[in-house]
Amino acid sequence: MGQLGDGVTYGTGTPTAVLGGLAFAALTAGGSVTCGVTTAGAGYCWGGGQLGTGAPVVAQTTPAPVLGGLAFTSLSANGINDHICGVTTTGLIYCWGRGLEGQLGNGATADQPTPVVVSGQR
Repeated sequence: MGQLGDGVTYGTGTPTAVLGGLAFAALTAGGSVTCGVTTAGAGYCWGGGQLGTGAPVVAQTTPAPVLGGLAFTSLSANGINDHICGVTTTGLIYCWGRGLEGQLGNGATADQPTPVVVSGQR
């Protein structure tokens, strides 16, 4: 569903470059989504599912910026429950994606198409 980030929705047996000319410091993959943190701390996601872009669930075949203007140090994708969480440079944790079982940590059980802060942080 586009999680290779090379502009297509099918797989390949050889390494392929992620489109967009971005320099990534870290990557995470889970289920049908791949996300990365650029060397400047910006979050990008691609693939299928809630990508943090505010868009409906569709196949995003190239990196799309995560909304909110947050600077991340790391991101982690969970393929089982289809959600992503990230630690910002200020030390706060934000999550987005599927939230039916409360896994986003914001006290709700609804899906979130953009990052929401995890409750109870100091």
